[in-house]
Amino acid sequence: MVAAVALAMGMGVGLTAADEDWPTDQDDLERGDVLEAIEQDREDVPEDARTAINNWATDNPDELTDDERETVRDWLRDEPAEIDAPEEFEVEFSGGVWITDYSLEDGEATITFETSRYQRVTVSDALAGVDQDGAVQVPSETYELERGETTISTDVREMRGSSTVGVTVSDTTVRLSTEMQAPEQQDENPFRHFGGESGLFSGILMTVGLAVVGTAHVLRSEDSGVIEA
Repeated sequence: MVAAVALAMGMGVGLTAADEDWPTDQDDLERGDVLEAIEQDREDVPEDARTAINNWATDNPDELTDDERETVRDWLRDEPAEIDAPEEFEVEFSGGVWITDYSLEDGEATITFETSRYQRVTVSDALAGVDQDGAVQVPSETYELERGETTISTDVREMRGSSTVGVTVSDTTVRLSTEMQAPEQQDENPFRHFGGESGLFSGILMTVGLAVVGTAHVLRSEDSGVIEA
């Protein structure tokens, strides 16, 4: 009898979080369930329950404090939410992150993301300091994206109507850029600093003319000197 009780107690001691009846539907979850779950080893909570917690935390961010949201995000870092890939997108990253649209114009970059989970992305200005010598710190900004669609905007350098930004998700960086406009004809003219071709040749003719006049004056002076002598 004692042995049976001891055996039963021993079996009870061996219970883990995986043996608990975790809700697998986010509609059945409450704040307390989520906070209790993140106290457990993530691997001890069934996958379908983790997915439900992920979806609940994403859809109900105001139910948690800032610290609690960050803790849940860290706990669920590798848990993608249930979301289908968009029908159309410009760039696809691993882990359920897509760039669905972007524009680079008038010194502003606007990028629309679709994500299947909380994700951090970093956007850097690739043209910053391009006309400077030496080491230049590239300005960048990190954004926290919630599940679903998020659009961000940031100021960027523009050169000849073109801008270039780097978008980094995890260890992958993609460059977004627009075509650089051709320089104006005036900038392409190698004689632009001399007033253009007409200005340059006018200057040459004037110089030659002055040289001829000067030479004639010297010869005349020399000729006069010989006669007087």
